[in-house]
Amino acid sequence: MNMRKKGEKPFRFSWRDLGVTIAILAAVSGIALLLWNFDGSDVFAPMLFVTAVFLIARYTDGYLYGVIGAAVSVVAVNFIFTYPYFAFNFTLSGYPITFISLFVTSVMTSTMTTRIKNQEKLRLEAEKEKTRANLLRAVSHDLRTPLTSIMGTATALIENGDKFTREQETRLLTESRDDAEWLLRMVENLLSVTRINGEGASLREEEEAAEEIVGEAVMKFHKRFPSSEVAVSVPEELLMIPMDAILIEQVIINLLENAVIHGGREDGISLSLTRSGDRALFTVEDHGKGIPENRLPRLFEGTLPGEDSDGSDSSRNMGIGLAVCHTIVKAHGGEMTAENKKEGGARVAFALPLEKRSI
Repeated sequence: MNMRKKGEKPFRFSWRDLGVTIAILAAVSGIALLLWNFDGSDVFAPMLFVTAVFLIARYTDGYLYGVIGAAVSVVAVNFIFTYPYFAFNFTLSGYPITFISLFVTSVMTSTMTTRIKNQEKLRLEAEKEKTRANLLRAVSHDLRTPLTSIMGTATALIENGDKFTREQETRLLTESRDDAEWLLRMVENLLSVTRINGEGASLREEEEAAEEIVGEAVMKFHKRFPSSEVAVSVPEELLMIPMDAILIEQVIINLLENAVIHGGREDGISLSLTRSGDRALFTVEDHGKGIPENRLPRLFEGTLPGEDSDGSDSSRNMGIGLAVCHTIVKAHGGEMTAENKKEGGARVAFALPLEKRSI
């Protein structure tokens, strides 16, 4: 299997990677000199420089800087930490085997570390492709229902408009408007996922006050469900979270909408924000119908055709929304869970790290 993406160069030059390489080699050289001056022993130097090569391979891309680190390490050990010190000596007994072994070990460490990183990239790409496939399967089914409804309503009004009462026309147009609103939210959700999964795309993570995001989400949710009441609970301490505020706000809105649409009632909804260790926990609860047990294991993969046993169309509002929410939360390094409450209703929660991740 080719471990590199098409067009990726294993020996690509980067000022950032060069700086990381120099910094690691300089730090290890300083540590080795301090230890050498402390006890006069130089036996630890090769091990320290092998460690340096491992770190270089871990925090740089491609093979170039690991190989450079290996070569510099061999030269540094020979010049600084081999008698006569601060002079090259290639005549010592056993030198060729010792330093060839060091170089080979360093290069192998660099190569293995780079391959592990590439395998991790492939795994993440496979997860993204799985998400795309699940969403595509769900979308191909779910888009038909509202489009068919809108087309049917438009055709009925055009061909038989004079036979409907004013109340009937209003009801049909209201249903078409609701279907059109759902389609708009679907497109917005899919565009969000496309931005996350797109080639070279990255989240715009900035420190945001979680309480403000919760407030904005609830306010926008109320625009669609003005009669719905949401009990909001936030901690006294200010939780600053590195996040893409627009996407996380969208996640909260989707969860609140699911609580109404899938739960079947607009009251008894709660949204809480708490601190859980080094993470912020967002929880949405309702007292509705709950989640069908047979759908819980695959809830975040998107709804597939025929999964609703009651024949309702609530699946299209729930499955796609949760699949999108799950993708957004995972992209932030978070986790999402869903369960039915013993007293009735559903509980969906997601946790985000409070500290910015090093990517």
